[in-house]
Order: sequence, then structure tokens, then C-alpha cells
Amino acid sequence: MLRPGLVSITYRQLTPREIVELCVQSQLEGIEWGGDLHVPHGDIQIAREVAQMTRDAGLEVACYGSYYRCDGEIEFERVLESAVELGAPLIRVWAGKAGADFDEVAHHLRTACETAGASGIGIATEYHGGTLTETRDGCAELMASLHDAGLKTLWQPLRRGGGLNAKTSENLEDLRAVAPFLSNIHVYEWRDISAGQTKRASLHNSVQWPTYIEELKKIGGDRWMLLEYVPDDDPRALRAEARALRDLIQNP
Repeated sequence: MLRPGLVSITYRQLTPREIVELCVQSQLEGIEWGGDLHVPHGDIQIAREVAQMTRDAGLEVACYGSYYRCDGEIEFERVLESAVELGAPLIRVWAGKAGADFDEVAHHLRTACETAGASGIGIATEYHGGTLTETRDGCAELMASLHDAGLKTLWQPLRRGGGLNAKTSENLEDLRAVAPFLSNIHVYEWRDISAGQTKRASLHNSVQWPTYIEELKKIGGDRWMLLEYVPDDDPRALRAEARALRDLIQNP
């Protein structure tokens, strides 16, 4: 089952309470809370408060978006403390930086998987440019090396060259390639406005997302479809975008 939710960093300018209220008004079901601002690493009191207000509103914590880079610069224990207090079932991390030492990143990922797993929490990399999981081959290599640790990956369409049909086709192949280790999905619509420039657009009348959602339904499984970025970063746009996402999930 695909469930609609929000990535909290979509609205960095809002407080956690404002985000919760916005999600309720928009009929979303869950939130991926960001660890860089809304629920800082190791701040147990804030994590406890955010977890409570999320539950009280009838929402679920979908994930903890930690931005942990798997490079040893951040103490994973602090990340995990917040995730546990939030009641997050999953921690999103970044797989180092592009060109980083593969074995070092894999070591930190394995430690994170084992440590979080002891608390019943999964680990998923973000399918993101500038990391070791910025391509389907790079992602597959990392997943294969940590298959026994239970590592998963999120997925999102990448902003790549070519026309919209070419981009959609390539992103669809990415999605199919990572399907065996797929967790949640980050949902956004980018449109080209001129050479080399894009803008955040509405999901209404999306050309690409019906294709991706049709594929996700073939893949099967339960996962969150988490809105990340809306037109003009406007809180007033969320109701319409959430409605468009629900429509896409029900009738791609």
C-alpha cells in the first residue's frame, strides 16, 4: 500500500507544530522529520515533544531524515537516540559523498544498520546526487555489499538531461533497478524553464508520476509517498499537492 506523507524539510521555515497542523489540514498521514532542523540529533526533549504532537494529531512518524553522511563526522549514537525517541521505524542517511572511499562508507553503514537494528529501526540511503548512491549501479553495488545487514534505499526521480520523456524513461529504469531494496519514495515535480534551469512545479497533470506509481504498484509492498518540495515552497500549496498525490495513488 502506498501512503501519502510529507518530508518536513519541505518547510524549513515552519515549526514542527505548524507542520503537523498543515499535514492534518491536507489529509496527509505521516511525516519524515528532518534531523538538521526540526528534530536535531541528540535533542531528546524535542524528539519527545515532536513524537507526541505527531501522534496526538493522528499522524505517524514515517522516517527520521537524519542527513547522517556515513563518514564518521557525526556520532550515529546521537542520531539513533532521536530516532528512538521519535518512534521512527526508519532512518534516512546519505551514502557519503561522490568519490568517497567505498569501504569506509560501507563500514559506517554496516555499523548503523547493526546498531539501529538492535532497536528495531531500519536504515535506508537516499537515492541522491553527490553520494555513492547517485546512480543505479552505485546503489546496487552498495546494497549488494550490505544485503545481509538489511540496508534499504529510498528513491526519487533525478533531474537529468534530455526532454521529459527521456528523463522519465531513465528514472523509471532507476526505479526498476533498486526495486529489490526499495523503502520510501520522495515525491516532487521539477519542470524545465530554460536551458539548465528548472523550477518546482505542481503534481497536477504530472506526466512522469503516473508512470512511476504504476511501476510501484507492480513492485508491491507498503511504503510512504512523501512530498518533498512544492511550488514556490508555499505552505498554502500543500493542500492542493496532497490532493494531487492522493489522486495519483488512487488513479495513476
